[in-house]
Amino acid sequence: MFVLQAPYPTLQTSTYLPNPQLGDSEGNILNVDIKRAMDGTMYSFVKTRDREKLIWTFRLSQHKGMELMAFYQSYSTSQLKVTDHLGNVFLGYFTSNPVEFEATNRSVDSPGNDTMVSIQIEFEGTKQ
Repeated sequence: MFVLQAPYPTLQTSTYLPNPQLGDSEGNILNVDIKRAMDGTMYSFVKTRDREKLIWTFRLSQHKGMELMAFYQSYSTSQLKVTDHLGNVFLGYFTSNPVEFEATNRSVDSPGNDTMVSIQIEFEGTKQ
């Protein structure tokens, strides 16, 4: 189960999503600073931060996709609390602007054969 909650710390709204598709990515944000000494020697310094950039791709029904879009429009500039499918908790912000929906196919399992959408969310935050 994947949970998005906002605005942090008061947490007024929560939305529950299915687990993201395989291939979700996670990466640290690094800066490389190159300095040159007076004698011409080059030195490089890697600055690491505790922030992480996360990318999740979800496959949702059209109705759940519309719910996620309403959540995004309401809280796109607010701090979020995200509990991912692995139980990790992150605090941070959406970095994808805008969130794009891609209609993939019709679902056989859902009532009324709803259209399925694929949504990619980019998030930057700190692990708690």
